[in-house]
Amino acid sequence: MKVYGWLLPALGLLAALALAGCGAPSDVASGLDETVTAMVGVEQAGPLAEYRLELTLDPAARRLTGRQQVTFPNTTARALEEIVFRLYPNLPQYGGRLEVASVWVDGEGIAPTLRANNTALAIPLAAPLAPGASADVSLTFEVQIPEREAGYVLFGHSQGVWSLPDAYPLLAVHDGKTWREDIAPAHGDAVFAAAGLYEVSLTLPSTLTLVATGSIVQAPDAGDARTYQIRGGPLREFAWLAGADYRVKEITTQGVRVRSHYLLGDDAAGEAALHTAAAALRVYSEAFGPYPFPVIDVVEAPLEYYGMEYPGLNLIGLDLYRSRRNQLEDRVVHEVAHQWWYAQVGNDPVNVPWLDEGLAEYSMATYYAAVYGQARANTLINQRWLVPYLTAVDEGRDTVVNRPSASFGPEYEIMVYGKAALFFDALRQELGTEGYLSVLRAYVERYRWRIATPADFLNVAEEISGRELDRMYNHWILSSQ
Repeated sequence: MKVYGWLLPALGLLAALALAGCGAPSDVASGLDETVTAMVGVEQAGPLAEYRLELTLDPAARRLTGRQQVTFPNTTARALEEIVFRLYPNLPQYGGRLEVASVWVDGEGIAPTLRANNTALAIPLAAPLAPGASADVSLTFEVQIPEREAGYVLFGHSQGVWSLPDAYPLLAVHDGKTWREDIAPAHGDAVFAAAGLYEVSLTLPSTLTLVATGSIVQAPDAGDARTYQIRGGPLREFAWLAGADYRVKEITTQGVRVRSHYLLGDDAAGEAALHTAAAALRVYSEAFGPYPFPVIDVVEAPLEYYGMEYPGLNLIGLDLYRSRRNQLEDRVVHEVAHQWWYAQVGNDPVNVPWLDEGLAEYSMATYYAAVYGQARANTLINQRWLVPYLTAVDEGRDTVVNRPSASFGPEYEIMVYGKAALFFDALRQELGTEGYLSVLRAYVERYRWRIATPADFLNVAEEISGRELDRMYNHWILSSQ
């Protein structure tokens, strides 16, 4: 997620989701199996939800209209009486409005219910969905897009950029007991999602350049508009940005296309971001296991000096291309690490934010040691995490790390990023660098495309290392001084 200031996917394209009067959208020939042939470890992902989206942006009205069909497989051990989608644009920190106009399940119209402050759409089923069975859910919707002149704008139109992550109903996670409808605070990551397969048709004015998760497989011109066909998977969510002033530079490393998208006038910083992302990709692929997608994008976005990660897509705040150039490398390196700790291995970022954030943070030390040497990595550890943490201890602000993001106050950054990173540093020192990396490679291999818990990580670490690590875990993650 955003890195705070204190811390120096042969076509088989989307068929029409045409509405027949007031009936349900017609069935869509998916061809989705083809989207995953180049991916890593898909066979271990199990049945995945399949999303087929048709989206159209109306810039003048600041409105996105959408039609969507989702094939949802019940991978739980119980029969489900409802299917729940999250409507993340309705979060206060997103500032948008997503309204669902109609819902069908297996061709029958359904009246859904809104919950969780209008951020969860519960769709009752006519009959319980048995384990191993699947249902086709179709929806039509509109998203009203906020306009903001400046500031941190993850969702909306700002400074010439349309930034629209999760601008569609996204399946909630069922944890085997219940649907997760947690609402994250503004200072934490909001989206908790399982991996799925995506086919998207997105129509934009031809003046706009698109950057998106997945792979753009076709973008034919049609006068004033262009309709992009996008495919990808497994992806935890679909996000996209568009703007008239984007420029792009590209290189290829380890068979992956690395692209830097930057705004007009930010050429030098855009090239720096490109080479940093390529270096991080090489380091992390060797250290943690292969990068799974054919493309990785780094994009200048209206996020001030923060960053945000999506599958294969890394958003970097525009201030880092301008007034805060000295922090650009740090931010790019952190966000690229999330392509392992989030995009591949998922976790609950609302209730255990430290697991992916701490790993992404400490992965920076792996990068700096590989690129500049261990002395530079040690400086990073001391200045970025240890000193702020010890200061917090001296001031009586140390807290337990393994907590929901909503339970933190001003200490969120230091604990979830800094103290968690120090836990992984302690683990590396205990196991040695190669032992530590062996744990991380096993963790990725075992939980790629799945959702892991802190207990899962600890079990892998103890199994691979042959050591009992409870004392260290309790000290750094479950205790405070």
